Amino acid sequence: MSERTSPGLKACLIAAVSSVLSALALLFLWKSDAIGTTIAYILAIIPIGLMTYAFVQTLRGAGKNSKASQRYLVRMAIVMAFYLITLFMAEHFIEDREVTGPLAVLLALLPGLSFAGVIWIFGGLIVEEDDEFYRMLYVRQGLIATGVSFTLAAIWGFLETYKIVEPVAAFWWPTIWCLGIGVGAVLNKVKYGTYGEIR
Repeated sequence: MSERTSPGLKACLIAAVSSVLSALALLFLWKSDAIGTTIAYILAIIPIGLMTYAFVQTLRGAGKNSKASQRYLVRMAIVMAFYLITLFMAEHFIEDREVTGPLAVLLALLPGLSFAGVIWIFGGLIVEEDDEFYRMLYVRQGLIATGVSFTLAAIWGFLETYKIVEPVAAFWWPTIWCLGIGVGAVLNKVKYGTYGEIR
């Protein structure tokens, strides 16, 4: 089974990935004092604009995908937007304004919960998909992502235990899982002619 991804869909995927990467780059520049707070807020238009474009393109091209895939794309766009917003809120209020106590805990939890939502949304895609072929592709993607992230976590964990490498923040493991979903999609395309959730 083979397919061609539409130019609009490719642009949507590129914009979605670029929005997250540009937001993280902006956050790094802001926290390293390379740019001031005012400039950071102005430049935040870039990731927000890219995410909005990706969301609109997703809705426009949704008719070509299954209902489960449509719901997945919409949910993913919403949770990624929420992630970016809550990440900036946590950085601004906890790091810059030195907010502490229960409010700091809540602000720190929100980006973590939204990031965890990505995994639950992907699980929902598997459960809701009616087409057995595509469901198999999603399961395969998830297993590849889990294999990649767990393998790296296990190796790094032992290197860390024996003081060979420095500890890393735990949120990197689900981040690597998400990258593994992309690896799984590419491997699906190579073996079966389709990425999976994007038809």
